[in-house]
Amino acid sequence: MRHDIHKKPPSPPGGQSKSIVGAATRREWSEKHMAIKKNYKNKASLDQNFIPKSGTFKFKCAECGECCRDIAPEDKVLMSTVDIYRIAKHLGMEMTDVIEKYCDMVPGGESMIPLIVMRDHLDTTCTFLKKGKCSIHEVKPIACSLHPLGRIDIFNEETDQNEFHYYLNEFDCAATRDEEVKVQDWLDRFGVEEYDDAFRLYKRMGSVCSKIMHALKTDAERREMFGMTFFMMYAKYDMQQDLLPQIAQNLAFVQSINPDIAFDKSKMA
Repeated sequence: MRHDIHKKPPSPPGGQSKSIVGAATRREWSEKHMAIKKNYKNKASLDQNFIPKSGTFKFKCAECGECCRDIAPEDKVLMSTVDIYRIAKHLGMEMTDVIEKYCDMVPGGESMIPLIVMRDHLDTTCTFLKKGKCSIHEVKPIACSLHPLGRIDIFNEETDQNEFHYYLNEFDCAATRDEEVKVQDWLDRFGVEEYDDAFRLYKRMGSVCSKIMHALKTDAERREMFGMTFFMMYAKYDMQQDLLPQIAQNLAFVQSINPDIAFDKSKMA
């Protein structure tokens, strides 16, 4: 297993990066997602916005590739540990090699942790778009697999569990509304739910690392934590092993750094 995180070390907080997306805080969520997140405790609001997994929506993909072109800076795909692991395994690569070849690292604004976004070409087309088709279709990022659906992870106080809720995004490509699709069938196409537990641990690790970053007092400490966060979130993985136990182990290590920093499950969304 490789332990080198990059030929070039990650940029420290406050440093300049050629891959900074937009202003200090890139738009990680759509406006609709943010509106839902802001009002997630309002059950009436949830019922109005969400589609149950047993529910349906109308969408027929035209396979035009428009969703992979003309990518605005604020719409770059945010890559999770799960996304990078699946792509690396599919391509027979290490996760750090996938990041180096196909992605950019950007410092999170409010979170202060390293985020990974998919790189696009100079003509703003997705780096994986080849001859008008996705070259990693079977393992494309969860955000791409879900399209036109979006999802949000919300903590349920009654069950003491986090639950994914799905909603329909607007789309202005050549797709039509000629087919009625069940949400569960849409999720099953790419095995989206297979990695849900690992995705939740990725989100939890990001939250814990962010809390630690904010608790640190000096730039030197933050730089060290920034590099360690990158290593634990995106690099310290053996591609011959399952992802879930590895990300759980990395999370446990991160949590051991400062056990006094409490984790709020309701902030995972």
